[in-house]
Amino acid sequence: MSYQTCHYCLEIKNDFSLRGKSRAKNGKFLCYHLCPSCTQKLISINSFSDKEGRQFFINTVKENARKFPIDADE
Repeated sequence: MSYQTCHYCLEIKNDFSLRGKSRAKNGKFLCYHLCPSCTQKLISINSFSDKEGRQFFINTVKENARKFPIDADE
């Protein structure tokens, strides 16, 4: 898996509009990044009316970040 992979759609991209970190259960950080298309998908999920949809999206990103880690320095 390339370091240039979106952690939601798993496509190789050249730019990312959202980069972040989430603390894992072991205390380390999971670093992730999302392409502009997937960032827009996340933003468009209304967290009040579709809490399950938003949680599914975030859990998918975290799971992919676990499977395909990137360096925290990136």
